[in-house]
Amino acid sequence: MKVLGIIAEYNPFHNGHLYHLRKSVNITGASHVMAIMSGNFLQRGEAALINKWARAEMAVRSGIDLVIELPFVYSCRSAEAFAHGAVSILDKCGAVDCICFGSETGNLDRLSYIAEVLSNEPEEFRSLLKAHLDKGLSFPAARAKALEGCLSDNGFNVGKLLSNPNNVLSLEYLKALKSFGSSIKPYTIKRIAAHYNDTAIKSPIASATAIRKHILGTGQLAQSVESAIPNTTRDILEKEFSIGRGPVTDKAFSSLIVSQIRRASAQELSSVPDVAEGLEFAIIDAARKKATTQEMLRLVKSKRYTLTRLKRILVYILLDINSELFSKTVDEGYPGYARVLAFNRKGRQILRRMASSACIPVITKMARHNIPEGFLTHRMLEKDLLATDLYVLGYPNHRAAFAGQDYVTSPVYLP
Repeated sequence: MKVLGIIAEYNPFHNGHLYHLRKSVNITGASHVMAIMSGNFLQRGEAALINKWARAEMAVRSGIDLVIELPFVYSCRSAEAFAHGAVSILDKCGAVDCICFGSETGNLDRLSYIAEVLSNEPEEFRSLLKAHLDKGLSFPAARAKALEGCLSDNGFNVGKLLSNPNNVLSLEYLKALKSFGSSIKPYTIKRIAAHYNDTAIKSPIASATAIRKHILGTGQLAQSVESAIPNTTRDILEKEFSIGRGPVTDKAFSSLIVSQIRRASAQELSSVPDVAEGLEFAIIDAARKKATTQEMLRLVKSKRYTLTRLKRILVYILLDINSELFSKTVDEGYPGYARVLAFNRKGRQILRRMASSACIPVITKMARHNIPEGFLTHRMLEKDLLATDLYVLGYPNHRAAFAGQDYVTSPVYLP
């Protein structure tokens, strides 16, 4: 058995994901595939189109053998924390031999070269990073400028490479593998056709951004969308939409978030992750002036505070996340469990290997987990449960929005 690890959001699973899966299996020679997938809230601070179990089913019906949930405290974070959590699960499960991620460059040597600089942080890099941050640049922009300064004689355009989001995530995966001393072997494949942020469907391989835009804009699966997704994805989307469990949009949580901000003090907001340098006052002012998060974001967004960072902050406010919890999940901890969302027969074989090799608990039934209260991992798990309880409030069918669904929903098994 050779197990390939993939890290994804599958929001929703589309033809580009299918290409990546098949290409990854081909270049690694893997016999089994395990995916670490975000739960109901995603890396860019957005709610998933449909719930995590339905998205996990899409993945298994398309060729993934086992889907493990990436805990909320990592899934709705910066690229660095996102990668830290996902790679940690792959490593702690003890069953994964290799990992393959998509990148715009498709050049593992270049990515590894830059990742080495980011891991070691030489004095020149740290000095340049501080100088660019002092100029008011966002951290991603400042880091890119610092790397350009350090690696100006490398023979390739560092700035262009870092302007692509999948390249940035790839660097973080490589950094995480290095920091854990992991034996998992990395591979990368070049992203084809659509770019990450493309909003138009121009071919059978389109970005998830474009697919979601078309679905949310029309309220249905138009022919252009169907051409960009596998039939299994189409069937699951149609089913979830027909019973009112999607599409879920950020607008569904707007009033909840604004009301929480209006009740909060500046001191309370200052304890929210990524809120710094007086940003709490700008958020409070925006919430007093505007009634929706969409209008608030337009007021607060700046060169220093990107839209993605602000959207994540709003989700943290919704879930009552504080900086202390987030700092511990990276500085002192790692995902202390592997939560199974979906699997097939081959996935069961991976689980059997994990039974003897994993150094973290594998949760298949939430009611049976044995993680003690008071531990950091229990606090992580509580946020996963809260994320689901609040996420379902975005269902169009309110009768499907009851709390506690993590306790009554079993992993999807496809023989």
